[in-house]
Amino acid sequence: MKEGVDRRAPGRRYRRLALFILWYVILFVAGNYAIWKLRTEVLLTKKYDGGDLARMGYLPGVKDYRKKTDDLPRRHLEMKDFHGQPVDILVIGDSFSNGGGEGRNSYYQDYIATINNATVVNVFPYPTGDLIMAFQPASTLAVLYNSGYLDLMKPKCVLIQSAERYSTPRFGLPLRFTATDTIEAIRNYYKDQYISLDYLPKVGFINDGNFKYLYYNFMYLFSDNAFRRLVYKKRLSRPLFNPGDGKTLVFHGDDLQNLRLATPEYIRTMNDNLNRLSDILKAKGIKLYFMPVVDKYNLYSEFIIDNRHPQSTFFEQLRPLPRRYTLIDTKEILLERLKQGEKEIFHSDDTHWTWRASQAIFQEVMFTNCCSGDGSR
Repeated sequence: MKEGVDRRAPGRRYRRLALFILWYVILFVAGNYAIWKLRTEVLLTKKYDGGDLARMGYLPGVKDYRKKTDDLPRRHLEMKDFHGQPVDILVIGDSFSNGGGEGRNSYYQDYIATINNATVVNVFPYPTGDLIMAFQPASTLAVLYNSGYLDLMKPKCVLIQSAERYSTPRFGLPLRFTATDTIEAIRNYYKDQYISLDYLPKVGFINDGNFKYLYYNFMYLFSDNAFRRLVYKKRLSRPLFNPGDGKTLVFHGDDLQNLRLATPEYIRTMNDNLNRLSDILKAKGIKLYFMPVVDKYNLYSEFIIDNRHPQSTFFEQLRPLPRRYTLIDTKEILLERLKQGEKEIFHSDDTHWTWRASQAIFQEVMFTNCCSGDGSR
């Protein structure tokens, strides 16, 4: 009998091991599926638009559920839509100028076109080899200018836009306005171009994002950036967003990291470069507008509870400098709206602003000298 028991013992051990592995796999799969459906699917897929900060920080609690809609009566044009017709305003910028943030009326150019009854053409960045965070508006303008393409378009005004945090790297070094190409190459580049800011790869419900969700949300209990510099999470003194209690602010780490670049020297050089660009365009009868988009951290910083991070002085340094271009002071306009208690100036889960910001800015900033259809009120 003892000999028979010994023969059966290894079989029981194998069955126990197999049962343990089976239950481990079941729990692993079920756990991943639960986290995926309850938390990470909306962050890591295009099930809903926008949400780059919620995705990078694994923060579903700030997710702003939205779908892309366009309901303004007049829309901007892209470069592929230009066929020799009159152009009032040419816009060259970064992701803010290319529908970043999505949701309702994500192109601020549509507000310019509608309010001013203007023909507005958006220029996606040309591949000049000196792009900073995928965009370099000055070099794109140089290509259009030096190639003669700008002479074909004959805009009355050019609006250059840049996120605040990347403005000094893009414009604060000595200006090299030499980039160019042939008109044929420019036409070929833009004629079939499809603009998309969707970089999300396809993922299944079992992925490392489920673990990252658990890990980072645990780390946010001890650090406002989960011990990394990508996404910061802070509390506000008043509700300025819609999700949750409206008092959670998340912003990109570059908002803080690039503050060191906004030195008086860089700001002065940037202003000098913009003045030079203005002079170059003025020779062709074109007026220059510059719109630095205030960083999310900068705009909301005075509402942060116990804020120990340094403050941005980008706009405060730029405002008093002598200018031969028109500055669109997005901080001044939008901060006043925040002080009035308006919510969702920026998307709660995104680095980009909402349609409310676009509407607020271009209800104040008019392009009366740029439009064939008089935009005066």
